[in-house]
Amino acid sequence: MFHSNNMQKKKILFDEILKQWLNSKKNIKIQTYQKYENLIRLNLNNNLGKITISEIKQLDIVNFFEDLTKKCVSISTQKTLFYIINSALKFAYQNKYCKYIDLKIIKFKSSIPKIQVFSREIQQKLEEELKKNLNIRKVCLLLCLYTGLRIGEICGLKWEDIDFDNKSIHIKRTIERIKNANKESTSKTILIESTPKSITSERIIPIPDFLIEYLKKYQNSDNYYILSNDETLYDTRQFEAFYARTLKKIGIDHVNFHTLRHTFATRSIEAKMDIKTLSEILGHSSIEITLKLYVHPSYELKKQSIESLVKFMAN
Repeated sequence: MFHSNNMQKKKILFDEILKQWLNSKKNIKIQTYQKYENLIRLNLNNNLGKITISEIKQLDIVNFFEDLTKKCVSISTQKTLFYIINSALKFAYQNKYCKYIDLKIIKFKSSIPKIQVFSREIQQKLEEELKKNLNIRKVCLLLCLYTGLRIGEICGLKWEDIDFDNKSIHIKRTIERIKNANKESTSKTILIESTPKSITSERIIPIPDFLIEYLKKYQNSDNYYILSNDETLYDTRQFEAFYARTLKKIGIDHVNFHTLRHTFATRSIEAKMDIKTLSEILGHSSIEITLKLYVHPSYELKKQSIESLVKFMAN
């Protein structure tokens, strides 16, 4: 039963409940814990977090998610925030801080985010540079352009993940930088190896013949990371810096590393790759994500489609 007369509990803000809830989740993976912690700090503490827990209403939550949609926050992030909010409110209800709030009416919507893609001309210029004076880092950038790998996935590749006979790579780990939980350490962050982003992120991707030939030149012990050429983790920031230097060297304006992934997906669509195949190569959890991100027909494509329909009907 909700104790409305408990003045001490009535004054507690939602951000304090979020803190208590998060402290109860110590048994989860450290990167998951830090993900929740960051989402709470960036999205909730100065928003819903400032509402007194006994006064928070369903409408406050609905308005919060409508704002996320306007800000083009991804569906994935919205779902994680919903999990945090819903779980924290259940935690508050069980501890008699508030009345039960039913959040079944919440719908996840997202505006189409703006993505950056290299034009064909710029991509060709970049590839020409990467194929000159070849080294393993250049090969790995080319690999990203032709497979859509995320930066953590390329840094996590070991030689054992390359199947030279079947010309494919198996994505089964990722490298990421997280906050250092050791407060006595001088380093604020640490590198860790973890499992891929989701179940669908663990996948097998075919590799073009020319990249197989490039990789053969640098092949080493199975347990070595490809980029570090030994058993030590390769820093994602180090590879990102190499990528930035490469762009600067050939006079291309800097864009984030994820542009390589977006470019791969966009070229694949242009080359008429079917959406299901592309979605699986990218490791998306559904083809809807792939469709929303990359399938935006131009006016010319629409015009060609109408003309094709007319020709079909004329036959």
